[in-house]
Amino acid sequence: MVIRYLPENELVWGASEHISVSAAAKAVVDVSNDVKSAIMSILEKKFPNGIRPNSLIDVNNLRKYYREITDEGIPSGIEIPLLLGTIGIHHGKKIFVVPTGGKKSLAELIDCLIVEGNRLFYYDELYNIHADFLGKIHIFSSELLKTVLSSILPSLYYSRLYFSVSINESAESEVLRWFNSAIALSYGQLKAKLPYVPLDKIKQVLAQNGDFVRVNKGVYTHTGKIEIDEVNLQTVERRFEAETAERGYVSLAALDVSESYGLNPDLSELAVIKGLFQKHLAGRYENRGNIITPKGTALNSVAVFEDYCRAHNRLTLDELLDFEKEIYGNVRSQSLIVAYDIMVRIDKDTFVSDNEIDFDVDLTDNALARLVNTDVIPLRAVTSFTLFPYVDGYSWNLFLLESYCRRFSNLFKFQCLSVNSMNVGAIFRKSAGFTDYPTVLANAVANSDVRLLEKEVGDFLFDSGYVARRRGVIFNVIKQAQIIRER
Repeated sequence: MVIRYLPENELVWGASEHISVSAAAKAVVDVSNDVKSAIMSILEKKFPNGIRPNSLIDVNNLRKYYREITDEGIPSGIEIPLLLGTIGIHHGKKIFVVPTGGKKSLAELIDCLIVEGNRLFYYDELYNIHADFLGKIHIFSSELLKTVLSSILPSLYYSRLYFSVSINESAESEVLRWFNSAIALSYGQLKAKLPYVPLDKIKQVLAQNGDFVRVNKGVYTHTGKIEIDEVNLQTVERRFEAETAERGYVSLAALDVSESYGLNPDLSELAVIKGLFQKHLAGRYENRGNIITPKGTALNSVAVFEDYCRAHNRLTLDELLDFEKEIYGNVRSQSLIVAYDIMVRIDKDTFVSDNEIDFDVDLTDNALARLVNTDVIPLRAVTSFTLFPYVDGYSWNLFLLESYCRRFSNLFKFQCLSVNSMNVGAIFRKSAGFTDYPTVLANAVANSDVRLLEKEVGDFLFDSGYVARRRGVIFNVIKQAQIIRER
């Protein structure tokens, strides 16, 4: 594409658009070139950050500089704001002068970048990459860059955030263009090919367009690059129809695509599965967290895990996580969260349904009240269960106590940053009114002797069993603890 650069004598600079010689320009047509050149030189040297044409201070300074270099004043009768508008570029409340050579160099830079294959340019990215060059020609912001470009290169297409070589260019079309010659591309590879498109925008395109399929972390392919075996497709379609008719859903991760997988050696099996679904089945089925249901059916993975838990009186942790892996293709602990909400964890390895166990709530709360002598204690602080009432068929341990506090106690609650099998978390009195776990931690810190320093607070929370890692919420915990202590 050839872009046309408009030299200065073909246009009058105005807000963010170029116009032909106007009445405003004709009003100063009799001003000599020597006067214009002198003012242009002053603006370049003395007002690199722009001049305010309606500012008496700026105009008087211009008059002073003009007298210093010419030994005479600006000729009477010249309307200086009007003249400035014919030799500079309006942007906001200022007029900027970009040297003629600078405008030509900028046009040549854009032409060169387009020849190299760039078709879409976000102003902020272009400015950041070429900030040194742009600073030398008195362009000190991406907003001013947009104004200058739209003036000197009117054949391009301009929008609020970017400009392009044609009206049809977008971040999505540019990302897609590079998949024409590649099976899979990473975030970094796409950014290298699209230096003037923000990385966040590239990631957004890949995440929101279902035709881009995740191969592994930070790497994507396009459905058009995935080959599907016809017999394999028919087998999958029959399974979809049978399983959704029988139980309402089918797990995407559990599909067998071995025939198609062999046709795509550069892709992961899950990518082939998702590609098959997107290319051939997305019109008839919905995918919610790898749970596939007929269009219009309200079902998601949480509901599937709930049904799974309710269908069993007893589940081992391995069974629960294996089922989650079947649904998701990996373990995300979503099933563990659901199990805690529906079942009782009796030890590290086992969950049972509510009807399998019977707690004496009053006696258990009385026992806990003797141990929770402040508003909050770490779960691990309970080291003896001699005070706790007998539970028919089960022995007290920290896992059972956690489940009790989560769902059955009238006086106490349990919280943690994330579900875990390490007995990490806190028991606290409901009457304390804690709204979230960082507030629980802040009260534990405030009522301890630990100094409010990041390392000491982190060590205290980790060593006590409140958190599994010494980072993440520590900063906010310290801020809240400081407020509590100051009270």
